[in-house]
Amino acid sequence: MKKKIVLSQEARKLMEDALEEVKLWHYDSVNSPVLISCLINYDKAMLVDYLHGFVEDEEIDRVLTLMISERNTNLRIKVKNENSKRDEKTTNEERKENAENSKKSEEIYNFKPEIKTEFDFIDSQSNHVKVPVNYEVEMIFSEVIHECTNKGISVIEPIYFTCALFRVNDTVLSNLFNELEINYSTAKKHFTSDAIYMHGMIPFALSGFLRNLNESVDVSKPCEILMRDDEVKKLWNICLKKNKRNAVIVGEAGVGKTALIERMTYEIVKGTCPKRFKMFSVISLDVNSLIAGTSFRGDAEERIRMLIEFLEKNEKVILFIDEVHTILGAGSCFEGEMDLSNALKPILARGDTIVIGATTDGEYERYFSSDAALNRRFEKVTVEEPSVDDIYPMIRNKIKSLSNFHKVEITKTMVNYIILIANCFAFEKKNPDKTLDLIDRAMVSAARAGNKRVTKENVMENFEIYIDLFNGMTEEEKFEIAYHEAGHYMVGKLSGRLNLRWLAVSIMPSSDYAGITVSEEIRDRMKHQNKEYFLDLMAFYLAGRAAGIYYNNDYDVGASNDLVKVNKVAYDVITKWGMSPDYVSNVIYLNDADYPMTSEIVINNINNKVRNLIQKSYHRAEGMIRENSKLLDALAKALVKNHIMSEMELNKIWKRFIKSE
Repeated sequence: MKKKIVLSQEARKLMEDALEEVKLWHYDSVNSPVLISCLINYDKAMLVDYLHGFVEDEEIDRVLTLMISERNTNLRIKVKNENSKRDEKTTNEERKENAENSKKSEEIYNFKPEIKTEFDFIDSQSNHVKVPVNYEVEMIFSEVIHECTNKGISVIEPIYFTCALFRVNDTVLSNLFNELEINYSTAKKHFTSDAIYMHGMIPFALSGFLRNLNESVDVSKPCEILMRDDEVKKLWNICLKKNKRNAVIVGEAGVGKTALIERMTYEIVKGTCPKRFKMFSVISLDVNSLIAGTSFRGDAEERIRMLIEFLEKNEKVILFIDEVHTILGAGSCFEGEMDLSNALKPILARGDTIVIGATTDGEYERYFSSDAALNRRFEKVTVEEPSVDDIYPMIRNKIKSLSNFHKVEITKTMVNYIILIANCFAFEKKNPDKTLDLIDRAMVSAARAGNKRVTKENVMENFEIYIDLFNGMTEEEKFEIAYHEAGHYMVGKLSGRLNLRWLAVSIMPSSDYAGITVSEEIRDRMKHQNKEYFLDLMAFYLAGRAAGIYYNNDYDVGASNDLVKVNKVAYDVITKWGMSPDYVSNVIYLNDADYPMTSEIVINNINNKVRNLIQKSYHRAEGMIRENSKLLDALAKALVKNHIMSEMELNKIWKRFIKSE
């Protein structure tokens, strides 16, 4: 289905001004001089910006007025001559009638039958704008519609008409450049369609690092971004404030931070956003492109200056900056120089422009916390990874889009299987991104195999390298991994305090680990982090190590990785929360400039307490494994047989040994 092409608000105003200009000069249709005259009055048409680089406004107005008036005079003379020729052939009676109607001669002179067609445009609010045009403007308008159709653009901006004037080699425009003594050929290279049509309202000089996200929205299709209603509502509420209307979206890579902006942009174009923002545009800034190639001092400052000017001229803009922490230091060649963050602070403080940034939790803490002025101007909106139950309803429209693209179907059952597999092979990555990526790749595999529907084989084909690694392992190696992961699963589930929902266990290797026990936090349950909670958490980390000792009295690499995690928890328990092994100490150890931990006695004391705490948690894990060894054996054997098992499958074994709670 082709996109419906509509006029932007600025383009609608352009058409209305052109119709007024037609009445003013007594034309019967919009011609090239009228169109050019109107385009000159719109910054977003970029024509006046280009001309200002060579001549002043007065000279532009003088030449344009002269050209329009000459066109008007020539048309009157032509009409009068045509009427005179007709008079020679008329009878005396007709001449007499013409003389009686001499008072209407002005109307005759104003009429010139050069109209070829009437364009019926539609604006973004579905209002019709009918524009009568002569043959030259018909060519220009047709060129605009043709280019928009070919490039998949649904909203016409004034700049497109400027570009079309050059594309059709409009003689009036070339004469204007000649009269102003500006090189027309150079200007034509500046206004190429590839450079112009893809950035709409954005000035050409800024098009390398700014992008109008409204242009990518197709409101004839449903929004692909589902759920996240609370986060989007919070963003709109921040934007609706009078002061400090800026937000920073914080979350791990892949959780859908950028998707919130896509959802807001869709609502703006669709008209379902808050009323105040219905005519807004969401502009994305690429900071890396902004500073790229600015090795000479002053280059970056000039680009930043143009960016600020653009934002100040366009009030109905929401600026989106992905990786927003990169604005700190961006554009400064030397320490202490003005960077992008400092340049933006004045307009952020005034509230003239709404800025929404996105960054990860780590980058937010590292950069925003160190710049109090910047941190004060942005309100934080946290985006968490969706629960497993929320993934499918969140991505179902995107799944439809992928299915239409690949011409391959996929069932909900298969999507749930992919969610499981993605969690097992890409545990370190985040949903919904990792699930969508695997669905995309599985559909590619299905399409190449000639399948109409995605199968498990299409999914697992993407992990052949890991399957080959697994098949090359000995039975002993497989059991080592199986006991390690079964130990984690069993001890974690037996503890009952970890506030975790268990999802799956895999002994298939991936790029980062040999096996994995997959779980997610239960968010609607209060997490009570007391001393027993931390002992259970450390026991969970050490359970793989204890299970390995139970199986063959040996450790593996996974056991050493678990030690890293448990040491960090134990260190925080002692130094941050003041929970020493005997639980009688209320000491919190501070380690900063004012309270340095330089004493060897203090350091040894902390190390001893950490060692004792780890030992106590290990004994807890060891005891659980010894008491439930038959369950551990059954889980390990099932994992070696099935390689990857869901919680539902594991629970069937669990119920045979543990009474249901």
